[in-house]
Amino acid sequence: MKCVDKIMPYVFPVTLIGILILYYLVNPLQSNFPIQCPWHMLTGTQCPACGFQRALYSMLHGNIIDALSYNYFFIFSIPYALLAIVATWYNYHHVFDRLHAFVYHRYTLQTYIVLYFGWWIIRNLYNI
Repeated sequence: MKCVDKIMPYVFPVTLIGILILYYLVNPLQSNFPIQCPWHMLTGTQCPACGFQRALYSMLHGNIIDALSYNYFFIFSIPYALLAIVATWYNYHHVFDRLHAFVYHRYTLQTYIVLYFGWWIIRNLYNI
């Protein structure tokens, strides 16, 4: 077994914990927050992920309602991303084969893409 194969299962959790600590400690509502949305800076409109950093910060501080108000698509994105990660990176002995088949099924991906772009259009039409 290669060295990379041995450490890969630990890369995601360690990276995720680091990112969560960063977003717990640093408030993205501050004007000097280093990561800004390039789409919003260029066009003045919101991308589908705009508000995600604020939502994550709020969620980590126990403000679920505030988190959802920053980005409603957060409800779909986080669970889908976690399922995709589990089905792809942690499918040892084919335990998550059915989950992998569902997450990457043509209709699941198409539905997610339609929701993603639909959210992009709706949030800019109604200034959500």
